[in-house]
Amino acid sequence: MKRLFSLVVAVTVTLLSTAVFAAEMKMIGTITAIKMQGAGAEMILKDRKTEAQIVLQARDNATMEKIKDRKVRVGDELRIRYDGDSKIIKTIQKSAGC
Repeated sequence: MKRLFSLVVAVTVTLLSTAVFAAEMKMIGTITAIKMQGAGAEMILKDRKTEAQIVLQARDNATMEKIKDRKVRVGDELRIRYDGDSKIIKTIQKSAGC
């Protein structure tokens, strides 16, 4: 009985952990447009692999500072991590080196 319970718990934990991590997406893309919207911004990016355009929301202070200080501009190529469900950006890095 203990083994069956342990197996059920292990499978449940595995299924829940993959569902949690499946929501975070990564991509490398080029910014085609930035629209300021109140306290946030909407960025349209062109994915490097699929050539598809993706609309993402920027709401955190670090990303907004980068946009306001013009460190991130239209035409820049970026590495982005974002939430797949809500399309909210978590981290931004320029993909170019030094």
